[in-house]
Parts: sequence; structure tokens; C-alpha cells
Amino acid sequence: MSGNNQPINVATNVSNAKCTLTNEKGSWTVQTPGSAVVTNSRENLSVRCEKNGYQSAIVSVPSKHKDSATWGNVVLGGGIGYIWDRKTGAAFIYPSTINLTLIKDDNSTTSNQTSDVKLSGSTVEQLKQLNDLFKSGVLTEEEFTKAKKKLLN
Repeated sequence: MSGNNQPINVATNVSNAKCTLTNEKGSWTVQTPGSAVVTNSRENLSVRCEKNGYQSAIVSVPSKHKDSATWGNVVLGGGIGYIWDRKTGAAFIYPSTINLTLIKDDNSTTSNQTSDVKLSGSTVEQLKQLNDLFKSGVLTEEEFTKAKKKLLN
């Protein structure tokens, strides 16, 4: 890993699923199992994996702050280094491996349905993650509405 880029391994329970990783810095596509070099960001990484005959799997992967790099920049570069790293994404990191489970779609007339969206944290944090997934285009309006309704019930 160097600067504001990092490799991320993506795996699913079925091989050759097409996965799209998205944040405000860009979008990357990988065939599972595989890896992509993404640009880090303070925003969550949206991941959607799809394969014919399976429901789509969607997850919002939290961005974590790299504390040691932050303090090094504050000490060595002052506030400017810290501000630059936050802006470029170099102050943040994603998990190095993402695992998703695709569920067999038994109803062939409605292929590419979305399985449960994987979210973490409090209800408020989960609503923010859902909104981020919708804004980034990973979730359709129908998928967003369905997941939000399920979360709030």
C-alpha cells in the first residue's frame, strides 16, 4: 500500500461473480476471487457483487482512520500534511479483504434480486450507510426503499 491507494481482495461463496467497488474517488470492477487497487477515502466503500442465478450482495465497507499516519503528519508536517492526507484519502484505509455471500435465486423470473444489504452500527449509522449506497448508485430506489423499510420496522 502506498499513498492513497490500496489493494483490496474480494471473495464470494461462488466464483466469477462480478463485483463493483465504489466511493467518491472512483469505481473499480473485479471478478471473484480477485483484487482491485482502490483509492482510499474518508467515505465508506460501496460493494455490489452479482452473478446470474444469484441475488445481488451489497455491503457498505467503513473507512478507518490511520492514526499513526495522522500523528506522523501532524508532528512532521503540521496541520497542512494532515489536511492534505484527509483530502486525498491517504489518512484512511479499508479492510484488506471483503467477503460476500450470494444467495441462489430460486425464482428465475426475478433474477438479479437483491439479498439483504449488509450494514453495521446503530440504526442512525445504518440509515446513513443506506443513503450512501443509494447516492453512489449501488442501490436502486426500490432497493433503498425496501432496505430502509426493513430497517425501520
